[in-house]
Amino acid sequence: MMEFTTKKIKRVAFFGDADLNKDDPSCLAASQIAELLAKNNYIIVNGGGPGIMLAATIGAKKGGGKIELVVLNPKNNPNNYEGINSENLKLADKVIETESYPERLNKLIEIADAFIVFNGGTGTLSEVGMIWEQAKFDYGRHEPIIFFGQQWKKVVEDLEKGMNYEDKEKKVITVVETVNEVLKVLQQVEN
Repeated sequence: MMEFTTKKIKRVAFFGDADLNKDDPSCLAASQIAELLAKNNYIIVNGGGPGIMLAATIGAKKGGGKIELVVLNPKNNPNNYEGINSENLKLADKVIETESYPERLNKLIEIADAFIVFNGGTGTLSEVGMIWEQAKFDYGRHEPIIFFGQQWKKVVEDLEKGMNYEDKEKKVITVVETVNEVLKVLQQVEN
């Protein structure tokens, strides 16, 4: 069970695979979740790229919500970086430009009040490590982390069993498998 937080949840960041098509089940779920959250007055935050990020933006717009992007200055794009998606950029209400990948991630973490994590690659893994550790440091006023999809159940269980996690580290996260569970968790964890 995820622990209550005194943090006021306004901005929800979406992390996940940038290499997915719009019709991928994870993208469809991300879009539906963002639409539902937008209809409930949450601001959607993402890194401005394709895949899960674009899906979240499209869903938020469909739900009449606001989108804030944190992007990497195009002049500083490293090799194999997904870059900024032009459709995502056009739909954004606010764009924050950063000079490096670590600065981009740190800014996303700084402005978000909760996180939804979808399946992804090493970029998603780096994001998970940072947000999970920050949630531990801020325990009680932490930003909730919601892992979306059944594939996360085993990953999270294995991490919790195989690593030396403190009890509070286990109480800042949860795994859900349905769109409606995401909203329910966000509404339940706010103290």
